[in-house]
Amino acid sequence: MKKRTLRCIFHKALRCGLISILLVINALLILFYTVKTADAKEKISKAASLYSQDVYFVVFCSAFIILCLFAVVFILRLKNISEKKIREASMELRHITNSIHAGFVNFGLEYNYEIIYANDGYYDIVGYSKEEIQREFKNRVISLVYREDMDKFKALGEGFCRGEYIQKEVRMVTKKGSIIWILINGNYIEDKNGNHTLSAVLIDITESKLMQERLLLEEERYRVAAEISNDILFEYEIEEDLMTFADKYQELYGRLPVIPHFSDIKTNGEKMVLLEDIGVFSEYCRALRSGKEMIESEFRIRDIKNNYVWCHTRGKTIYDDNKHPIRVIGKIVNIDLHKKELQTLEYKAKRDPLTGVYNKSATKELIDHYIQKHSDTEHIFMIVDIDDFKSINDHYGHLQGDKVLSFVINQVKMIFTSGEIIGRIGGDEFAVFIGDIANKETVFIKANLLQRALHSVYREKEYEISVSGSIGVSMYPRDGKNYNQLLNCADKALYDVKDKGKDGFKLFT
Repeated sequence: MKKRTLRCIFHKALRCGLISILLVINALLILFYTVKTADAKEKISKAASLYSQDVYFVVFCSAFIILCLFAVVFILRLKNISEKKIREASMELRHITNSIHAGFVNFGLEYNYEIIYANDGYYDIVGYSKEEIQREFKNRVISLVYREDMDKFKALGEGFCRGEYIQKEVRMVTKKGSIIWILINGNYIEDKNGNHTLSAVLIDITESKLMQERLLLEEERYRVAAEISNDILFEYEIEEDLMTFADKYQELYGRLPVIPHFSDIKTNGEKMVLLEDIGVFSEYCRALRSGKEMIESEFRIRDIKNNYVWCHTRGKTIYDDNKHPIRVIGKIVNIDLHKKELQTLEYKAKRDPLTGVYNKSATKELIDHYIQKHSDTEHIFMIVDIDDFKSINDHYGHLQGDKVLSFVINQVKMIFTSGEIIGRIGGDEFAVFIGDIANKETVFIKANLLQRALHSVYREKEYEISVSGSIGVSMYPRDGKNYNQLLNCADKALYDVKDKGKDGFKLFT
């Protein structure tokens, strides 16, 4: 393109130079002729002067005619060369515009938007041939514009500024009657007659437009669903350790949705997570930074009312082209109601409905699980039987007997901590498991406390019932390695106590 421009400039300069040279030569000849004529008048006779003038005039005319003919021939040749190059450039431009995978059109912005030139790509997009558009639409590009976008298309002619670049999206109707989205990229042009035209590339963006609309629709659906369900979307930047929640996070939890240094337990963890769940939260933060593909966790978060609610968080790690983890995208779901319902069901499944302590199956499961996790220390297993409980039922009735049983177990629960396992394993029998005892003296201390708690009086209105209990004690690992073995040994010790008068305890030997 640059070489062609330089060539045109050279030819133009050459033409101007030749014409200037011819004018200078003619002027010199005229001047020379005038001088010679004057000189001839002075030096020679009148006849000789006339002869000299005629000679010079003939020479001058001959030279002038020859130079003019030469100039005309040269100019015509240059013109032919120039027109040939213009035709070649036009053909090259036509070839380029027809070879690109888009439409190219040049049309007027006056006179009903008449098409001046359009490539094959334009006709492929609209589905009409050049002849059909000329015949059916009078070669007007605006005739194919969708009616709702007419005003937008006509606005192309407003604010005309030569050379200005514009970009517009309009809909057009194809020959098949389908509506397509077209992206118009072009420049304003003003021709030598002052007509305003637009040269533009037309690209069919229907697929991308439909995809964009689908994405927006899905995004709106997801946003509405998240609002209804109180789900909170988040994005975690791994390198920056920056957590960004959706705006609803502040509404529900009373904290700013953007949290720098998110994995800093002292700065953020202790302010937002229940102290009991700090370990789980710390593990969750490590998982976020680990690059693991899927991350899930459950812990309790302090909400705007300063209540700790159960939340389930799930995220998926996003990687760059080098498979390096860069961010985690996910959501936090409030599962507090669901969690509490499960805890209620679990409580009912594991608890004795009368006394509230663990039932037989849960007691066995918990004790065996504890032993497996703490197999290198000593533990106490005690089985308790209420003395003469059958006579209490026979004398006062089963309803009153249930009240006495509940009273006795409440007395027992008062002397033990929540870390010790208490369970009802029979009608009036229950077990007490104490883990990690310091020494053998602890066995006798705990057994004495339990015996004193059992030796009590139940009072209710006119009733006053004396209660006592017998206790059999076994030791892990000396007497057994699991629940059944410890129960068997403690049961034998219990019957020895009953044979010797009840209301006491004995360690299995």
